[in-house]
Amino acid sequence: MVTAVHQKKVGQRVVEHSLPLSTNTNGTGMVSPSEAGFTASVKSPTAVLTGVDTLVLTAGGGCAPSFWLQEQAEVWEQYHQQYEFGEEYVCIQLGNSWFQLYPYGSNPYKYQLHNPEIGFIKVWNPNKWSSGVSSKQQLHIQLTSKFIHSYSIEQLTEKVKELCSHFVETTTGLVIQISRLDLHTDIVSPKGMLSYEEVSNSITRCKVRTDYFEDPSVSIDTEVLNELRELSNPPRYCNKGGQKLITPDLIQKFLYLYDNQVVNGANSIVRKRELETTYFGKLGSDIWGKIYNKTTQVRTKNDTDTPKLWEQNGWNGKDTVVRVEFSMKRGFLKELDNGRYVILDNLTQGMNKIWDYLTTKWLRLVEEVKENNTTWSKITQFWCVVQSSFTEVASQIIRKKCYNGKINQLWKQGIGCIKQMISMGMNNNEDTMFLVATKQALEITLSSSSTLNEYYKRRQVLGIA
Repeated sequence: MVTAVHQKKVGQRVVEHSLPLSTNTNGTGMVSPSEAGFTASVKSPTAVLTGVDTLVLTAGGGCAPSFWLQEQAEVWEQYHQQYEFGEEYVCIQLGNSWFQLYPYGSNPYKYQLHNPEIGFIKVWNPNKWSSGVSSKQQLHIQLTSKFIHSYSIEQLTEKVKELCSHFVETTTGLVIQISRLDLHTDIVSPKGMLSYEEVSNSITRCKVRTDYFEDPSVSIDTEVLNELRELSNPPRYCNKGGQKLITPDLIQKFLYLYDNQVVNGANSIVRKRELETTYFGKLGSDIWGKIYNKTTQVRTKNDTDTPKLWEQNGWNGKDTVVRVEFSMKRGFLKELDNGRYVILDNLTQGMNKIWDYLTTKWLRLVEEVKENNTTWSKITQFWCVVQSSFTEVASQIIRKKCYNGKINQLWKQGIGCIKQMISMGMNNNEDTMFLVATKQALEITLSSSSTLNEYYKRRQVLGIA
């Protein structure tokens, strides 16, 4: 259980009490902001949210395409052939949700369906279904973050199977594998974002790197420098002398210096006035991680859902929240427990083990890097919370997306455009006829749109119908 330190003065002494983060009995494993009023006095890092942020799956195997898919394939093929550029996409209903059907495929997939609330679904050509049996990837599913956060991992597995059931005859022989998995934890840092020195004192096992920071203890000796100077000398007259081929010995010396560099710290760091994001490993490789200021990103993207989750776990609304996130592809997951966690059904039991490996073996933030024996390096208080967060924090799930922020933004944009149009359409400064005409035109247009069912069609496109 995560505990928070609460201090009170007794005489001249400061007494610390460990308070449980989860004290309610409503079954959610969290406390409400009113119950967690002590969080404003927390002076140490505290975990407020953990979970899956990105999930990309492939599904298939020895299962036949559904009868519904085979029927729809003929209609979808005609739509592909007859679609003209600029036309609105057709909407397809899957269960209680609507998906846009794209008029083109994505190799090797024949059809693409998109719902902004759920994600992308790519479907193999039903007429060539057997060609995807060996790779078990007749379906490719990329879920959105908001959809993932709407369910627990057990519920999410059932929802994925429900989506797949529309395209296959039976899900009994269906194999659902993870193509990409992002795990994250959000840590409240009362002192603010981590400093450059804190992220530099890190030890990582990432194999693929973007940049190399040379160890000062490894230097080019005098002999190599002399050979380099010989190579840089200009040729003498008649184009004789001063020329020297790079010898195999010299190449071996360079390779030795290159291979024996000890790399500490992050690979690339993005910062402006203060540190914002730091990356470990190369983006796009089988495994890479990053640490960044999540509160800054939330404000930039007008994200109203994530702060609500933080508040449910005791965030006071002021402190900086730092996100630690790891992105893994199937190639990395295959290396863990003989590929056990590549299968979606095993992810429920394996997430804690994966997180433990990532935060104890693959990456650690330490107080001081002891290069002679990195295992002796003591981890920081912040990283100690990161390591234990995945087993100690229960996060509130979001059942429905809140659009208040987006609606206010669209309202301001729409009213601004209408005011601009009226200003340009007035004959003179006192002309009010154009304003009256605009108001009448708006009322007629909005009412007729309701009659023509345009609002429902737009809700279908938004994926919220």
